[in-house]
Amino acid sequence: MKIPARTLRMTCVAAALAAATGGASALNTGGFMRVATDTTTAAPPNLVPGMPGRVAGDRDQQPADTTEMSDKAAQSVSDSAITTKVKTKPLATKDLKSTGIHVKTKNGTVNLSGSVPTKEQHQLAVDATRSVEGVSSVTDELKVLSR
Repeated sequence: MKIPARTLRMTCVAAALAAATGGASALNTGGFMRVATDTTTAAPPNLVPGMPGRVAGDRDQQPADTTEMSDKAAQSVSDSAITTKVKTKPLATKDLKSTGIHVKTKNGTVNLSGSVPTKEQHQLAVDATRSVEGVSSVTDELKVLSR
């Protein structure tokens, strides 16, 4: 008798789940899994004294320092806000065409790349970027390319 591949896969998954959860399982003819679990209560293996994986007092320890992660998240949000402000600033700046300017911000440092048509527009773009609140420095990689 040849067993279809799908049935074989489902049987293997059921066996793996049963082994992982400590219960017995079987597939019925519709492909659904029936699970019989052990109802006795026992301490999880990593809480049993003398077993590796957990040292006495681990439960009292706090997770890794979350202030560093929240500082990074706050900086990321701040950088995104600065990038948005820098991108919208040229819209309010007369005579500045910003379609060729690309903006990236990291830790308050704004990187301007791309191209502008004149030296005057180049200087306007850099000055407008420096005037945005939160910008600590500007890395100028803009090129002047006449169109």
